[in-house]
Amino acid sequence: MAGMLYQGSGMKSFGRYGAVGFELLASIAVGYYLGHWLDGKLGTHWIAPVGFLLGCYAGFRGLFLTAKQMQRDIEREEKLARGEDPWADEASSSPELEDDRVASKARLQQEVEP
Repeated sequence: MAGMLYQGSGMKSFGRYGAVGFELLASIAVGYYLGHWLDGKLGTHWIAPVGFLLGCYAGFRGLFLTAKQMQRDIEREEKLARGEDPWADEASSSPELEDDRVASKARLQQEVEP
């Protein structure tokens, strides 16, 4: 089922989720090297490990948020494949979203019709 996301939007999904590993490594490296640089400037030896831990936190937080978004995208793709409205759950939970959805649908219909 997870492959459905990649079948429908191929390179778009790769562009959106392909950099997750790089972001994880980059945030860890930036945290560590920034802490190491501060250790050199301040003459301490404890900021680099703290920077490393903060980088780990930031990287894994980004990873989990991206995984959560990916799961939502997969669920929407599956609903579309079944012929359901993928945004129906969101609209039913909030009347403001339903109003926005109806208004945007009306605008789209006006744009399509000459």
